[in-house]
Amino acid sequence: MNQNNAEQDRKGRDGIRLGRFHAAAAALFAVLALVLLISSYHVSKGYARVTETTERYFTAQQAAANMQAASDYLTAEARTFIATGETEHVAGFFEEANVTQRRDRALDDIRSILDSPSSYGYLSAAMDSSNELLEIECYAMRLAAESYGCELTELPEKLRTVTLEDADLRLSAEEQRDKALLMVFDETYQGNKDTISENVSMSVEILMDETRTQQRDSSEQLLRQIRWEDFLVIVMLLMMVLLVLSTLRLVTRPLQNYISHIRSDETLPEEGASELRFLARTYNQVREQNLRRREQLRYDATHDALTGVFNRSVFEKLRTRCEGRDNALLIVDIDRFKQINDQNGHDIGDRALCYVAALLQESFRAEDYICRIGGDEFVVIMVHTDSALRGLVEGKIRRINERLQTPEDGLPPISLSVGVAFGDRENPSGDIFKDADTALYRTKSVCLGGCEFY
Repeated sequence: MNQNNAEQDRKGRDGIRLGRFHAAAAALFAVLALVLLISSYHVSKGYARVTETTERYFTAQQAAANMQAASDYLTAEARTFIATGETEHVAGFFEEANVTQRRDRALDDIRSILDSPSSYGYLSAAMDSSNELLEIECYAMRLAAESYGCELTELPEKLRTVTLEDADLRLSAEEQRDKALLMVFDETYQGNKDTISENVSMSVEILMDETRTQQRDSSEQLLRQIRWEDFLVIVMLLMMVLLVLSTLRLVTRPLQNYISHIRSDETLPEEGASELRFLARTYNQVREQNLRRREQLRYDATHDALTGVFNRSVFEKLRTRCEGRDNALLIVDIDRFKQINDQNGHDIGDRALCYVAALLQESFRAEDYICRIGGDEFVVIMVHTDSALRGLVEGKIRRINERLQTPEDGLPPISLSVGVAFGDRENPSGDIFKDADTALYRTKSVCLGGCEFY
């Protein structure tokens, strides 16, 4: 019985049947995806046709509106000039007619996007009527300019080339203005304006009929394609549900448990499929190795490899904290250290460094920082200390030097020169390190093995 249970458990975890199911599901997914891709392509084409038809409609409608607006703008500028004599309206008139040219551009837009010649024909007829009005407006503005006594050199070339009839030239200024106004307000002029509006409206109406027909055909085709896509999506969803349920026990749940343990930085439990158990064991081994290496790297990055005290990088990070008034900084230099190395060898020199570091750690508090910043140079950062403790500091250095005169383990006699600067020192000349260095220089110039304060 136990052997049969073990065999069933092994088969449940080896993933063979799950792999076959995944292979079949992947093949079926690929076929469905290909069919869905082809269907999507046809849907995209149908949608593009609908969009193109709509965009063409809006573009053509805007072009028709521009044609109407440009014609109305020309009329308004002509009428305003004739009524007021203000020449800036003449400039606005010809700016629209010759530079902006919304009417011509509207006609070009319609020609480029429409398949229906009838819609274009109505707009073309509107353009012809607008051009007829343009000639009437130019003559009326030239007549008005004559009545206002405008200088011909101030008028656009188009107006200067307009030839007034002799009968109009013999009219008085007031009669000329009245006739000019009548020309842009009489029934003939208004009839042309109405013709323009009617042609633009007919063009838009034809365009709307064509657009509705095209959109209806495209929409029906789109609906058929979308229904087919809906069926394919339902089939794919059912397959996905089956695939998820089949892998939930052996893959998903163990992975979720692994994620929880990884986020908590905990050892992974060996559970789930055999592949996941292997991954858990490997992860746990790597994790343990990384923890040990991380601790070692953290220690190596902050401590001197020879003496075990803090290194220079730690001191540089702490340096800004030394400027407070409740701190003291000691620069400790081993006197004639090069001579010790030369006479006794570097092995003795290294032992001497370690001995000095050990005495500094022993003599100062655990909360103080002992750093080696050079070959034979140490720094002590005393926290919560001010110049009132000068005697205490001096006593510590004196006792260390006394012990160094009778060292252990066959080391030669050693002495330390120390420069001290307190955070509450008077008349600081620079930062606390520079002032302590100045005190050290004074110590070495006066008497080796001493202690000077800045």
